[in-house]
Amino acid sequence: MKSIQRRINLQYAIVQGFYWMSYCGAFSFAAVYLQYRGYSNTGLGLVVAAGCIAGFLLPQALAALIDRSERVTVFHCLWALLALQVLILTALLFLPGHTALVSVLYALYLCLVTAVNPMNTQMSLELEFRFGHINYGAARGTGSLAFVPVSILLGILLERRGAGLLPVVNLLCLAAQLGILLCLDLSVRADGAAGSVGLPRTHNGSSTGEFIRNNRRFFLLMLGTALIYFAHNLMNNFMINVVNNVGGDTSDMGMLHGYIAALEIPVMFLYDRLTHRISCAMTLRIAVTAFFLKALAVALATSMAGLYAACALQALSFALLTPAIVRYVNLYVDHRDSAKGQALAYGMVTLGNVFSSSIGGILFDALSVRQALLVGAAVALLGMLICQIYTERKKNA
Repeated sequence: MKSIQRRINLQYAIVQGFYWMSYCGAFSFAAVYLQYRGYSNTGLGLVVAAGCIAGFLLPQALAALIDRSERVTVFHCLWALLALQVLILTALLFLPGHTALVSVLYALYLCLVTAVNPMNTQMSLELEFRFGHINYGAARGTGSLAFVPVSILLGILLERRGAGLLPVVNLLCLAAQLGILLCLDLSVRADGAAGSVGLPRTHNGSSTGEFIRNNRRFFLLMLGTALIYFAHNLMNNFMINVVNNVGGDTSDMGMLHGYIAALEIPVMFLYDRLTHRISCAMTLRIAVTAFFLKALAVALATSMAGLYAACALQALSFALLTPAIVRYVNLYVDHRDSAKGQALAYGMVTLGNVFSSSIGGILFDALSVRQALLVGAAVALLGMLICQIYTERKKNA
């Protein structure tokens, strides 16, 4: 059983690796690609926001379906999400310039990429139910590890060859995702869980509205994280503007993204050990505080060196909060509603992305880069305070 567990852990970690490579191309370089297509900051922000709105709603529907159905599994949802991405990226290769159809397709593409993450997270919980402990922190750290070289290479490649190559790179990442997901699916079936991977389901599972009413403290905590992620995504989605403001270019942006992802790796890999000494609630409090401090430091940076210094706080913010939320759902949400809990948690992250994309585009067009980032830091401060108030205190796991 131990050998099976190790193999499942390894394959799941590789799934995360290829997913975050794909996410890097889809989101981290979205502004570069859409500006290449002729979009303004406001225009590209609206496209990303539309994708994130849809990406907020779709996982909720999929989670409700998975929680209530004995036939539909996480694997079914993932196959559909990845296949649709392939079709959209292929279409983008042949569509010219800045058109309504390009806007719709890229927004839909971002929606599908967004929806994969909570499905991957839920898959870890369901694999753990069948095979024993799945080290989510290490798997997510593998995602950051894979993100680093892709970010650096994409920055160099797009600076030299043009952003029109982005769909091709994203298709290659998707092909790798499909391949490793097939390997994992076959491993699950070969080990006697064919078609049945999942937590126990109930046809009387709560609706999303009932879930929120029954988990109000959790819901308010997640609202706080949405505000935290407003500032986080304000920088990430408009990173090219932030980097250009201090004298950098697309290649510098890729290097900075890679540096940020590299900082996450040791914390995520060691998160399981960390929780033996520090409670999940405490790691959440540390993380949200670090998010605010990072947002403020980025806003005040005046050089690439300053940006690198500010982004060092990624190790205590994003790297801690990401695995902590997954564990938090396990601790405080009924297992019958686990898919809803994970979808809501990631949905609030996505909601922060919605507002940072739509409002952020307007902010960057209307204000200076520093002023826009300071607005983000103020929102992060509010989110931090809400999270500090509504984080549960009674469990130490």
